[in-house]
Amino acid sequence: MKIESVVLDQWYPVTTENMPVAGKIYHTRLLGQPIEYGLDEKDGFYAILLATRERLPVLMQHYTYWVSLGNPPDMFAISEFQDAERRVLAAASVCVKASGLRVVENFLDIAHFPFVHEGTLGEMPYTAVKPYRVEIENNEIYARDCEFYQPVAAFSHEGSMNIEYIYRVCSPFSALLYKTCPLQPAKKDVICLFVQPCDEDRSIVHMPMACLDDSASLEELRLFRQSILGEDMAILNNQIPRKLPLATDFEISTGADATSVAYRRWLSEKGVCYGAFQNP
Repeated sequence: MKIESVVLDQWYPVTTENMPVAGKIYHTRLLGQPIEYGLDEKDGFYAILLATRERLPVLMQHYTYWVSLGNPPDMFAISEFQDAERRVLAAASVCVKASGLRVVENFLDIAHFPFVHEGTLGEMPYTAVKPYRVEIENNEIYARDCEFYQPVAAFSHEGSMNIEYIYRVCSPFSALLYKTCPLQPAKKDVICLFVQPCDEDRSIVHMPMACLDDSASLEELRLFRQSILGEDMAILNNQIPRKLPLATDFEISTGADATSVAYRRWLSEKGVCYGAFQNP
């Protein structure tokens, strides 16, 4: 199928820095195309399009290995990954039976916290979502002034607190979350959602992060994040349709969905079709 350039000409994650073993060949799919990749001791990271044996553009940034099937732009910046004070790690990459656009939208949804992540990121009866701002800056989406009551805001923090969030959508399949660090409330942890669209309705989620928590082990931080992602999986793997509807009248939205509405409008304005639901 022909894929629109706004999707084809992007960087996509295929693995995080901690995963590849030098000398081993890995196989995956990207935008419906089989590719292989690996870490060569001499030449470093590489990726090959299996249909043509063509070498693909590659990049290692933000604790992630990226591949493109087209002519990608400069990678978006995340300065926190260069902060020596932070600990950089990644949760295990997970396959999801849903469009990558669906995965990003779920990540942007703050209203589901008390229902899907009860006891950690939210709990009853604290279900109200306070008004927040959504803005477009430098062709990216920012949602600011997001705040939510959380009983367990971080692995190393005991007790509940109100947590401030900033969401940032950098590209159609990449989003970030800046979240108050309970151990250093003046600063924010950064959690990334980098989605690899294997096919239109199947994705792999890669989640590197740059955290300020220096008391928990890396494994404890990783498992805490994976437990949150595991709770989201039940939702993502059962959404109908698997692709994301972009029409504003297809699903009912509320004020709490302001980021989702902005994301769908932003995708429509860019002409994104891959992974979007087309109503016959």
